[in-house]
Amino acid sequence: MDFIDSHAHLTDPAFDTDRDGLITQQLPAAHIVKSVEIGCAPQEWQTTLALARQYPQFIVPVLGIHPEYAAQIAPEQLAALQRLLQHSSVAAVGEVGLDYTCLEQSTQDAQQTLLSHMITCADTSRLPLVLHVRRQGEDYTAYEDCFAQLKHRWKQTVMRPYSGVLHCFCARYEEAKKAVDTGLLLGINGCFTYKKNEYVREAVKKVGLKHLILETDCPYLSPQGKRGTRNDPSNIPLIAQFVADYLQIPLEELAEHTLQQTKQLYGLS
Repeated sequence: MDFIDSHAHLTDPAFDTDRDGLITQQLPAAHIVKSVEIGCAPQEWQTTLALARQYPQFIVPVLGIHPEYAAQIAPEQLAALQRLLQHSSVAAVGEVGLDYTCLEQSTQDAQQTLLSHMITCADTSRLPLVLHVRRQGEDYTAYEDCFAQLKHRWKQTVMRPYSGVLHCFCARYEEAKKAVDTGLLLGINGCFTYKKNEYVREAVKKVGLKHLILETDCPYLSPQGKRGTRNDPSNIPLIAQFVADYLQIPLEELAEHTLQQTKQLYGLS
């Protein structure tokens, strides 16, 4: 069985001491065949592309601007991103979206304006979106605002079976259904395994296997049993087993579906 980590941050300093060994030895041993590297700030774009050049068969680059940077972005940086998205190796625009838990860094208006720009970048480049949407406690306004923007602004010009992914899915069935109805996959990671998140598991179960892909969001969000330690793509099989057990399907079935759906999303051979 092979797996792809559909959302990782291997350029993070947490991997500075063992990045090469992890990529060339540990991850192949764990049957991780590719890892999608997210460069979501201007200072990360070139390091993300450099990592992909260093490991072209393994690292798939995705570039965008996280909502926490919305108040800092200048027009020339948006133009620079649009140029970088023309690079043939770039597989998507992300992670982008709305996160109202970081309003000290950027206002709701600034985040919504940035998201509008990112949707335009995706449509112009004919690439899928990798969406980051985070609620404030039981307040799901960020999801409502994001889905409204997608409905009215997103042309979905990408010529692939899936138009994007709602990364790090941690919401209710209501949000899950809106996501898949919009053409999005759900990115499932360690959050799915946390004891308090039964409502997330039930939402995922109702949506079904054909709408899921696997991710770590490493070095963050290690799965249950490894919380408090650095996360990395070798934990994907552990997450996969947890999901398969909850959905009461064979691990092999879950692995094949999520592998193919990730390849279709990112245009991978």
